[in-house]
Amino acid sequence: MIRLRQIKGADSGREFEFDQELIRIGRMPDSDVNFDPEVDLDASGRHAEIRNEDGRYLLIDTGSRNGTWLNGQRIKHAALTSGDEIELGRGGPKLEIASVRNRPSSRAPTGRISTGAPPRDPRFDPLAMPVTTATRLEDLAARPDLLPEGFRALAVPQPRPAHRRPRRSSTFLWGAAALVLLATIAIIASASLR
Repeated sequence: MIRLRQIKGADSGREFEFDQELIRIGRMPDSDVNFDPEVDLDASGRHAEIRNEDGRYLLIDTGSRNGTWLNGQRIKHAALTSGDEIELGRGGPKLEIASVRNRPSSRAPTGRISTGAPPRDPRFDPLAMPVTTATRLEDLAARPDLLPEGFRALAVPQPRPAHRRPRRSSTFLWGAAALVLLATIAIIASASLR
């Protein structure tokens, strides 16, 4: 279980308690820890994640625009302990790790308690959808294992031909179109001079 406290930003003072595998952080409204989209502009829409991996909570930057900082150091991923401070973008909103109780990893979330977020309708819960931290198509092509099974074949990059000859038919068509245009202009000009 992990407890977070927001210590800087539009909604300072909020506290969150989670006992699940994945905690999404950002300005998107479906984030588990979401920030004000009009005030907390240093935080990206999908800024970072906290994951329970092998019984430890890890903070992972998900390709944010302004970076994720842990105790004043910019990180891509780092283990969390009680008392750590997470800053989303330099000068952006801050979270403090109030407490961390590492536990053995289980694959299913065991519940979520949050004092600042409304309950979610399970029919529209984005947590039920596959989660990926890839932010660009190139990342997905390089790591097709991040995609659901049915989409993996689509992510394999297709080889491009080394050399393509220009099409003669398109050159011919452009030339013919130019001749038709010139003939039309000549007919209109001669008709207007009469």
